[in-house]
Amino acid sequence: MPLTRGRRQTRHLIPQATAFCVALALLTGCGGDNVNETGPLTAPQAEAALPGAKAAPGWKVTVEPVAYPQEKARELGVARCYEGSEECSKPRVTGVSGLAGGRGKPRLDFVLMAYEDAEAARTSYEPVWKAWRGQSVEPRELDLGEVGDQSDAVSGLSPSLVDGARTVFVQARVGSVIMVTVGEAGSGVELPKTLAKFATLFAERAEQAQDGKSPSATLDDVA
Repeated sequence: MPLTRGRRQTRHLIPQATAFCVALALLTGCGGDNVNETGPLTAPQAEAALPGAKAAPGWKVTVEPVAYPQEKARELGVARCYEGSEECSKPRVTGVSGLAGGRGKPRLDFVLMAYEDAEAARTSYEPVWKAWRGQSVEPRELDLGEVGDQSDAVSGLSPSLVDGARTVFVQARVGSVIMVTVGEAGSGVELPKTLAKFATLFAERAEQAQDGKSPSATLDDVA
């Protein structure tokens, strides 16, 4: 799933083929997102999709990948409910992980929210992005290319208010999964390119999980 140019990727049916697609949708998935709909991800599947040591050789794991059904995720503080209690109740599973690259590299956090189906994720995408975007101080839109079925990114001052630190937030959706990748680093550290690679890696692993495969994509697989 390589990056391509443009702020957001959308998929459209060719008008002449619409009736044909509707007739065969249940059998072929015509006109849907680029994953096989096999039901919502389970907590173990979501945990496997989160970037960890095997996915990012050379990076230090700061938070081991974990994922829980939503009620337990909220009890444990794994579900970060910036978007409010109503939207926070919609995912079926939430998981998190974290990595650090050491000197000259950013600290990265990953959040995965698995929904009942692709339509539920599409409906939740904008309010979830509004909430996460709001965590950045003085955010400005970034064009990192397209990741997954939808994607957005902003760069801004770090919420930690560490002098000179900046943060990049990237949100992407693949099928029934919304993923947020957050990177923070001091001045002089390249953030956008690194975040683009990790968000793409995250999306590829989520797609593999939704296809019923064991997520195996690593940074080496991302152009």
